[in-house]
Amino acid sequence: MKCVVIGAGNAGRPAARILNYAGHQVQITDKKKLEQFPESVQNTLKKMEEEGVNLQLGWDDPTNIEDVDAVYISPNIPKNSKIRHYLVDNELKLLINQDIAKILENSINIDVIGVTGTLGKTSTTHIISEIFQNAGYKVWTCSSQSGNLLSEVIVDGIINGNHIKSDIAVLELPHGTIRLLSELKLKIGVITNIYSDHLSEFEGSLQKYTERKLMITNSTEMIISNKQCHDLLKSSSNAIFYCTGQDLCDVTGVIENRKIRIKYKIKSREGEFDTKFNLRGYYFENSIAAAAVALAYGLKEDSIKEGLSKFNGIPGHLEYIGNYSRREIHFDAAFVPEGILSTLEEFPGTDESKLVIIIDNPDSTNPRDKFQIGKILGEHAQVIIASGYNETTDVLDMESANQVLEGAKDSDCLKIAVEDIYTAGELSIKHSKPGDVILHIGPGAITNYQDLKYKMIKGIESGCNKYP
Repeated sequence: MKCVVIGAGNAGRPAARILNYAGHQVQITDKKKLEQFPESVQNTLKKMEEEGVNLQLGWDDPTNIEDVDAVYISPNIPKNSKIRHYLVDNELKLLINQDIAKILENSINIDVIGVTGTLGKTSTTHIISEIFQNAGYKVWTCSSQSGNLLSEVIVDGIINGNHIKSDIAVLELPHGTIRLLSELKLKIGVITNIYSDHLSEFEGSLQKYTERKLMITNSTEMIISNKQCHDLLKSSSNAIFYCTGQDLCDVTGVIENRKIRIKYKIKSREGEFDTKFNLRGYYFENSIAAAAVALAYGLKEDSIKEGLSKFNGIPGHLEYIGNYSRREIHFDAAFVPEGILSTLEEFPGTDESKLVIIIDNPDSTNPRDKFQIGKILGEHAQVIIASGYNETTDVLDMESANQVLEGAKDSDCLKIAVEDIYTAGELSIKHSKPGDVILHIGPGAITNYQDLKYKMIKGIESGCNKYP
């Protein structure tokens, strides 16, 4: 079948690649020329061309389509656009996300565990993978650690044959990826939580955002969910709920003395065990979720205990950077208010030790409530250094940094707006003393991990030399 994909954006690229993988003759068009795309996207498009996709970039008139059997049009192309009217008027077959999803479903013939939610998707995905690897499984893991656009990561994995080489797949499923994988059958679907985020993509509606997350319930044998979503899933007969503390859930967990204790009652299985645990903060709750998945799948307690005891965290998530001029430096990706609060709880200030916060632009590709974020930071930090540089889009927006600081206006903390994270690193040393804690938060720790971390550390090292 001859297919044309209109739009080489985040939806069009993986659609074109999977159609090509399925044996169709594929052409992808876009008004942008190759050099107008970000470098990472250019590399993907070049790879697609090597795989056999025909690139038609810088094409001003996509209505000049002849001799094709089907057309996929990216969702972000306006509904009243000229090209949409052309396709309808010429009665061309339209491919929709479900058509792409069916190809993906037919390609993956192993059990799949899908992890969605607002916070905790990445760490939960990796903890699940650690447990299954310790149980002897060959695991295909897809998470934002491999790339920001998970649909591309998953499609790339299929093209590379990861689904054939593995016994089980553990896939992180953000809201955009869920739409593209709507037909994918899940052995277990995990919902970590649902908070307000990405609402600009859902007409400001939390309900629509929630509905997208809950799409995984339509294609999964079992649902593992945080108790926070209980009311949303109360009609689901296959839901298993987890929580921390002494709340009544199917799987509960407590942590003390560097040990995690899990108590469970799932169908015919009931028991309790504990194991060494190296981490803290949100890793604890996400480990309960991972244990619930493993128990529901049928793994033995020993495999779960070993996996939890061996897991040492993932980059950019409560990551300890080191001691610089007797300041403890930590690096985290929190950017949603609920996640920021969870992280800050791990770093309570004292009379002897200040908390210095470095925050990169919270917006990434979506606007966020920077005033509310600043208010939270002002209640915990003694110094806030806000960078206006968006590490995801490579755009400087000082208004964003100023909005964060405006949110902290009622706080007595020192507030500084800077243009980049290097300068923030330098000033974090200037405005701290030995014994203080310097903590980075912000989405750049996910979307631009290596570069952001490098720049911050270089700035801190410079600060140590400048302000001994």
